[in-house]
Amino acid sequence: MSNLGFNIYLVFTISWFVHLGARVSVLGLIRFDLLLVCVIFFLSLQKQDDSAKQNDNAIKETQIGKIIKAILIYSILTIPFVEWPGSVINKGIESFVKAAVFYYFTVSFVQTEEKLKKFVAVFVGCQLFRVVEPLYLHITEGYWGSMASMANWEYLNRLAGAPFDTVNPNGLAFIVCTALPFLYYLSGLGWINRLVFLVFAPICIYVLILTGSRTGFLGLIIIFAVIVIKSNKRFLLGSMGLLAVIIGFPLLDADTQDRYLSTFGMGQKNQATAEERNESVKKDFMVALRRPIFGHGLGTSREANANFAGRDQPSHNLYGEVAQELGFFGLIIVIWFIESIFSVLAQCKQIFLRHKVATQFLPKMNDAVQVWLWLNLIFSFASYGLTSYEWYMLGGFAVVIQRLIRKNVVDETSK
Repeated sequence: MSNLGFNIYLVFTISWFVHLGARVSVLGLIRFDLLLVCVIFFLSLQKQDDSAKQNDNAIKETQIGKIIKAILIYSILTIPFVEWPGSVINKGIESFVKAAVFYYFTVSFVQTEEKLKKFVAVFVGCQLFRVVEPLYLHITEGYWGSMASMANWEYLNRLAGAPFDTVNPNGLAFIVCTALPFLYYLSGLGWINRLVFLVFAPICIYVLILTGSRTGFLGLIIIFAVIVIKSNKRFLLGSMGLLAVIIGFPLLDADTQDRYLSTFGMGQKNQATAEERNESVKKDFMVALRRPIFGHGLGTSREANANFAGRDQPSHNLYGEVAQELGFFGLIIVIWFIESIFSVLAQCKQIFLRHKVATQFLPKMNDAVQVWLWLNLIFSFASYGLTSYEWYMLGGFAVVIQRLIRKNVVDETSK
């Protein structure tokens, strides 16, 4: 039952990220992803019944899981007090559940190191596919997918996700930055992993440049900085990074250089849009202050901004989004959730410092997830994410790594 659930979860992961339902009309008609979720959910219930018979409550007692449940319960209990309860029922709860399943399915079915390796390979492989596809269309057909306005009525072409993968340039930059920590840390596990890193890391960075994403640029800096801090070869890596910037930045076209410089207040053509982003965050919290206790309702950030800020789009700041939707009490719960993920991964790191174990994969995986967590923290200030998969996937990875590390340490010390 566990192996069947895990294999179906792999299929669901591929379908979700590659958008099989959009690519294959028959799968879209039968709502393939929803069917898979229902099957996996049924199998997870069966698995929980088996665990209960064996008095195995480890999964149920994780703090991260409890906080995710608290967010859902809070969202439901506050429905009578929010601005748009109908939107919460029709859209908000459904979107949250679709994202949260990545935590519960990961924790339920990724039980061994081998399964974790397979799952990570599928997950990262899907992200690389999403990176390569728009690049291929760009090279062969001149595809861009988006553009950004600059001063003097000029525009900068920006690479977005492929037509079946409807993510904007910032979303594509996030996909790139998601893949990079895993490519880097897992490259040390064998020559195949090293070859994958050497082939795809330059492609990812090139795609990131084509997106023109300032948040992605900051994300790349954060990824590199955290890798350097965690490394024993800080001087060498730092020198290589500095050399890459000195050589590579002048090779960018003038508009792209200006866009990245505007991140630090030094651009000219793109400076206005950077300032607009800061102003929009202020407006987000002004909207949140209309209903500071219970918020406007889960999934209503766009609705709230359209009605009270004159901007028909959701908050581009996770904390502004949460404050608008769940109020400031809900914001405290979400910050607690994020802190709990940091705490679990830090505990895993401490276990490795105190104990020597045979596996190389788990400590490298822990490092990769820690870097991805820091990346998400940076992106959270410039993107929404309460009903996006990444936070719940991070929570699932943290719990699985902790469980496997403890088992590994016990096995080693018992020999």
